[in-house]
Formats: sequence, structure tokens, C-alpha cells
Amino acid sequence: MANCHQLFQDFNESIALDSEHKKSLRQSRDAVRNKIKAYFKNKNNGLTPKFHGQGSFMMHTIIEPLDGEYDIDDGIYFQVEKEPSVTVHTFHRWICEAVDGHTAEKPVDKQTCVRLIYTKKYHLDLPVYYILEGASPYLAHKGKGWITSDPREFIRWFNQKADSDGQLKRIVRYLKAWSDYRKGELPSGLIFSILAANNIAHDERDDVAFYQTLRNIKYSLNLNFACYRPTTPTHENLLEDYSKTNKAYFMSQLSNFVASAEEALDEDTNEEDASKCWRYHFGKERFPLGVAKQTKNIYFSESVFNRDYVDSSVSLGSYDNTEEFIEDQYPIHLQYYLRINCRVHQNGWRTRLLHELIARNLLVPTQKKLEFFISDCNVPKPYTVKWKVRNVGDEAIRRNCIRGKIVEDTGKQRKEETSDFHGPHYVECYVVKNGICVARARIDVAIKDEAW
Repeated sequence: MANCHQLFQDFNESIALDSEHKKSLRQSRDAVRNKIKAYFKNKNNGLTPKFHGQGSFMMHTIIEPLDGEYDIDDGIYFQVEKEPSVTVHTFHRWICEAVDGHTAEKPVDKQTCVRLIYTKKYHLDLPVYYILEGASPYLAHKGKGWITSDPREFIRWFNQKADSDGQLKRIVRYLKAWSDYRKGELPSGLIFSILAANNIAHDERDDVAFYQTLRNIKYSLNLNFACYRPTTPTHENLLEDYSKTNKAYFMSQLSNFVASAEEALDEDTNEEDASKCWRYHFGKERFPLGVAKQTKNIYFSESVFNRDYVDSSVSLGSYDNTEEFIEDQYPIHLQYYLRINCRVHQNGWRTRLLHELIARNLLVPTQKKLEFFISDCNVPKPYTVKWKVRNVGDEAIRRNCIRGKIVEDTGKQRKEETSDFHGPHYVECYVVKNGICVARARIDVAIKDEAW
């Protein structure tokens, strides 16, 4: 089994904020605090703001995002004896006035906060609260009025869950890095923090702990697709508003990640190939490439079927590695849902869908016609569809038929193939809109020389 613990440690170093960035962010935050304090001092309306950092910056789970724009939260609290007579909108306006001119861009008055934008650097969100002695804070929500909310309580809850080695915080960073790379409708950092804390499976190795935590999250969500906030407002289901499409996208991405993690941890996978499994979900620009320390002929397929077919005792000779990667051709910003399926045809036999065979633990026999097609897609037209067919395993290598080139769809949103020889194979589909890959899907096909 490849041990990628050190690769994960290096990955964590690359995505976590370094000390210089943290120092700079604190200085910027403190400057804004001083400006708000001065505003209310000059206003002399009896209100004195106090501050409490919140979110991933205070929890030490913040990551360096791929787009370079950090998200920092700093709560503004007013201790009062009774509910303020002025409206939520007035409090928002006061904060906008207090920070106006501090940066080149005007502050943005959002529903739950005032956002201060530091162009191409980060943005600072400033939610406003009032506190009555002995009670939970109330957040100034422009759409709902004053609502109970206590992010300080959540930080305390999370820190109580955190281990002294920091593994939980690293796992949250890994989840956020996955979401940052995949884009699309993956959960927020808050949701991932709760799911990780409730499903953590500690291990001396980060790769094993991360896989087991992923598996636990998947299992819990399959039982009940919900994520309840553990602190005020208690029992709020943060996944309640997920649409059917977004839920399907998230769960399919999670299932694919678990499958790749299982392949990475398989006893026959070397470090280089294991790292490629992880890089597929984290991005090859950020997750380090391992070293092929074993001499076995193991070939990365991004498919859980790979280990069933590669015969490491046989010398397979040279072959042309023709695989192409969509990341090398287009920017990736997965923001839509895409699902593909496959019809299996043969004269004299009833046409079957591939998932029906999988459900019955059947492999696809050779010499069948395979018709891959888009079964669900919510990308607004117009767009371009592209396909990749990848053969993996000893037979594909012997035949020098690895394939893997990305080809454009003919306009029918389908790709026809034949099951020529046994081994693991997979097909990926990409939707490209305005020069950006906005959706992708994949289906694995295991072919064996046997009849149904």
C-alpha cells in the first residue's frame, strides 16, 4: 500500500495560510476595527462596538483559494440593555459609512453583512450583532430582521472537537481544497467543518484518515441527507435547501472521491499512481506527485476496476501514452450538473443500461455495442460537448490501445464504442461553454471475456 501521508502534509503546507499572510490580514482587519470605533465615537449615539473574529480564519482552517481571494469574517457586537430601536438597515448603513473610502471599491451591503473588498486580495465580511446580557447574540439580517446567531459558540464547539495533532483541521482544509478545485455546487466550508467534525476517523496517516472520514460522511448522508448546525441557531439543517440536482452532483462527486481514495490505498498501488488518484480531485498543480517506488506494472486508471485486471508479474513492453487531460485544454469551473449513461446492445439480446448490469454485479462481455449518452444536463445552451475514452490494463497495453484523446461530439450528444477486449475502461464527458469546462461526468466500464 502506498503511504501518501507525507504528500498530504506537503499539500497542507501549500494550501494553508502562511504566517506572513496571517499577519497582513490581521493588520488590515485591525485597521478596519479602528475606523469603525472612531466612527461610533464621533457619532456619540451611546453605542460602542466590540469585535470578535469568526469563520475559518479564527478556526485555522482557512486555505489559499485558487482565485487568490480570501474570505475573512469579523463580527461587530453591540452590548445593549434592550433591543435597539433603530432598524437593521440603519445598522448596515452605519457600517457602510464607517468603512467607506477605506478601499478603492465601495462597500457592498449584503443581506447578512457589509462586505469590504480589497481588489484581487480578499474581502472582509462585517456582520452586525446586538447582545443582551445573558442571551445569545442577534444578527442584523436585512431580509429577516434580528435573528439569533452565535458564531463564537460554533468556534468553541469546533475547537472542542479538534485534536491536539491538528488532524481534524487539516482534513477540513483538504475538503475545502477539493471544493475549491471542483467548484460546482459542493458544500460551504461551514458544512464541511461540521461533517468532518461529526465523522472524523483519526489515523496516524492523513491519507487513511481522510479516506475513512470521506467514507463516513458518505455513509451518514446516504442515511440522512442533512447537516444540522450544532450551535445557535440549533438544529438548523444547512443542506435543507439543496435542490435535487445539487444533491445528486455532490453525492456523485463524493462517491467518485471515495472510489479514487480506495484505489490510492490499494495494496498494489505505488506512490506515484496513488498520488495521481488524489491529484484528480485536488488538482495536479497543487497536490504533489509521488515517486514510483515499486517496480510493478501498475497503471493509473482513475478507476476502481484497475486493480482487478493489471497483471504485475508480466512484462508488458512499451506503449503510446496518448491520454489527454481537459485541464490542459480549458480552464475548469464546474458549476453545472452533468450525468452520462450507457446502453449495451447486441443482436438477439435485449438492450440494457450499464447501471443495470452493475446493480447485478455483471461485467460487460466483449463484442457488444456501447452507446454512451448524456442522460441529464442543466448547462444553458449553447455549449460544446467533448468525450474521452480511456482503456486501462494489461490487454490495452499489449495492444498499444490506451487511447484517452479528447474528441468533439458529433452533435448527437452520444459516443458509440464496442467492447473489443477485456479490462477496465472509462468514458468521460465534458461540457465546454464560453471557453470554460463547466461540467464533467464519468462512467466506468469493466469488460470481461464471458457471456451474461
